[in-house]
Amino acid sequence: MEATRSKLDAAGDFIRGNVKKIAAAMVVLLVFSLVFNVSLKTAFVIPLLILAASFSTFYFNYFNAPINFELVKLATIVAAAAYGLVPGLAVGLASTFFGKVLIGRVDEKLPLSMLTISIIAVAAAMFSGSEITALGITLVLAYNVTMFSLSLLMGGDLAWNIPYEATNFLFNVFLFMKLAPLLKQLLA
Repeated sequence: MEATRSKLDAAGDFIRGNVKKIAAAMVVLLVFSLVFNVSLKTAFVIPLLILAASFSTFYFNYFNAPINFELVKLATIVAAAAYGLVPGLAVGLASTFFGKVLIGRVDEKLPLSMLTISIIAVAAAMFSGSEITALGITLVLAYNVTMFSLSLLMGGDLAWNIPYEATNFLFNVFLFMKLAPLLKQLLA
């Protein structure tokens, strides 16, 4: 429990120590919005999606089991489908990176996760006219199969990876069936 508390303290210290950087990032988003004619709504929503997706993995600090419930893929796919490639990539890459940092799991799988989420963002942007539920479930399945295969090739534990990827897929199926249509409509 004490180790978990120290991770929570470290996350809080990280945020407090980087308030100026976070504010600067918000200013950069505003300038980006103005220069590239991206709506302020988009410039506001993207950081919120990144924060929600990044912190959705925080439960790993308290619960160590092969169960994976996160919002990274939902946020990435919906952002790419609603706003296009660059916002989708921003959400996917930033939330994958910060999510791993927040749980202290910056490891050899991080570059693979970032590459795979980038491919998912590209595909979501390319097929943004598709129905979001079918698109999301298809892309999540592709992501999970890819990461499962790569994990096993890197010597991952089959008994860990099967429930880990399966729970993530099932959770995302639920999210894309129940939440994604509403979320995409709100973002549009």
